[in-house]
Amino acid sequence: MADNRKHRTVVLDPERISRLMRQKGWSIEQLAQRALLSTGSVSAVLNAAHPVYWATAEKFRTAFRLASIDELLRSEVEGMTSSPARIHEWLLESAESKWITASNQLQFRIWRLKHEHLPKLARGKCYDLQGMASAERERSRTALLRHAEVCARVGNHSHIIGNVTTFAGPGDACWWVIDEWISGSKLSELLKRQRLPRNLAVRIALETAQAMARLNFAGIVRRELSPQSILIEEESERTVLTEFELAKLLDGSPTVSNDDWPIDPYRAPEASSEDVDQRADIFSWGRVTLHLLLGTLPDEGTERDALRTAKLPKNVEHVLLKSLSVSRRSRPTQFEDVIVVFNEWKGSA
Repeated sequence: MADNRKHRTVVLDPERISRLMRQKGWSIEQLAQRALLSTGSVSAVLNAAHPVYWATAEKFRTAFRLASIDELLRSEVEGMTSSPARIHEWLLESAESKWITASNQLQFRIWRLKHEHLPKLARGKCYDLQGMASAERERSRTALLRHAEVCARVGNHSHIIGNVTTFAGPGDACWWVIDEWISGSKLSELLKRQRLPRNLAVRIALETAQAMARLNFAGIVRRELSPQSILIEEESERTVLTEFELAKLLDGSPTVSNDDWPIDPYRAPEASSEDVDQRADIFSWGRVTLHLLLGTLPDEGTERDALRTAKLPKNVEHVLLKSLSVSRRSRPTQFEDVIVVFNEWKGSA
């Protein structure tokens, strides 16, 4: 059957094209040469998701030697349809983020989902698997399952997001992770807007430490704790940790990381190595807490001077400086050590 799309324009996905270019090590000029297009035409597609003629899309497909142009198109959940897009029993209400590249190089986008029959919302994370070979997809399986596995091992916890389910999308073109819906904002967004009140900052730091203690007790090292992965519920201001894709399981389970970790000012120096334990999480917690209390994040090595201006209780300053030590031997060995101090401070505030 003839494809009737050949008589109209289609929208190529810049993120998918960029990923294919990275996999092949191609520059814009090299892709343009292989696709028989000008560098300007290639740059235009990479800089904005706008319609192109089918013949142009076919040139991209030929250059990448793909079986179908569908592998270059924007995800079906982003397209305009006469009825709401859906995945299983969930309707896709709105995109909550652009495409994000995780530290393990997998790309995902977050969606607000609504249950088809029940008055129920969910947070859907859609991983893009289009263009992946079967072997590459299989290698990614452990990473795709890690978040849900972490949530299952932890169980119900008021400061850790609850996972609903996880499954492959139609045709294995994507992978979905469905979590409970948290109506609120990322901590990173709140910190950009304003310096948080001291009592709220202390409570977020304490609740984060309590969640991290639960993860560590379950034999899980978070490794990538940052304000980007902490949600603050709008009405209750409850702290909720999420994004556990890079967590390490201390039972010998396969790693989900690779050798190319992006720079992260909250990550412990040893976090990307195999020799890592809960003290890496204590370092990250210390950096997040420093940002909470100061309103800005000082450069590593300047924390002591920065804390002098914060007028903190001596025991709080002491435990923070220990947590921020580059040498993990100098850090507290468990989150209970910092929870005790912050519980006392919260009570006296």
